[in-house]
Amino acid sequence: MMIGDQVVYTLHVEADDHVDFILPVISDTLSRNLEVLYLLSADTTTAEGSRVVNHRYMITGFESGMQMVPTQRVIYSTGNISDTALSMPLMISVFEPVVDTAQQIMPIKPPINTPLSFKEVLPWAGVGIGALLLMMAIIYLIRKYGRTKEGSEGVPHIPLEPAHVIAFRELDKLKEEKIWEKGQVKLYYTRLTEVSRQYIERQYGIPAMEQTSHEIMKAFKKSNREDSLLDEMLKELLELADLVKFAREDPLPVDNQTNLNNAYLFVQKTYPLFVKTEPEEIVEELGNE
Repeated sequence: MMIGDQVVYTLHVEADDHVDFILPVISDTLSRNLEVLYLLSADTTTAEGSRVVNHRYMITGFESGMQMVPTQRVIYSTGNISDTALSMPLMISVFEPVVDTAQQIMPIKPPINTPLSFKEVLPWAGVGIGALLLMMAIIYLIRKYGRTKEGSEGVPHIPLEPAHVIAFRELDKLKEEKIWEKGQVKLYYTRLTEVSRQYIERQYGIPAMEQTSHEIMKAFKKSNREDSLLDEMLKELLELADLVKFAREDPLPVDNQTNLNNAYLFVQKTYPLFVKTEPEEIVEELGNE
């Protein structure tokens, strides 16, 4: 392709129905000189006992020469066997446009005089209005703070609920509803990951509600330096949820129950002051179901 052109890169995976697999997370780059512009499509089809997943990405490059698309890793498991399948690396030839040096070089065009438009004035007007609103907000807070400080004696302080209490309550609701049994698997994983993300945000101060799964894992690993099993547990939950929400993955009912159990265990093990008997009873009850 020519520099700056766009081509479609497809990641194609075929597997039997009984084989579980996790596709690699492709973010904004394939290699140092190949950029991923956006995800075109993510399709999953099943036929005759097999499952086919196609992820199509629009990529481009701005460095000439032979550029390599590196090997992609697909982690799969069946029964007690777990392994990694590797794709073949690809080579893309990126070439520069041909310049006709026989033609006369044209002079640089002079600046074009254009009248001041409303679009150009708008940012400056926005800054002025924003400064005015900020000043009004500061005055309001000063007055409110002064009144609150004067009348604050005798007012009881209501503490916020701990992060684990909120998380267990929301997980209990999700457990009772069992919406995956009603065919709402995508909604189930959306709510399950929202509970997990909100807990991580409250417990660790990580802005998980605004981050991607990869960014959450990177931030959580910095906070969790003792139990690597927690990293794997959270990674498995987030990656499967992404597959369900964006790649139309259809997990087995046992996977849905297992991920709910893992969410309970994750909260239990990451909250050091929580009494262990209660979560263990919850997990035993889930296992019996």
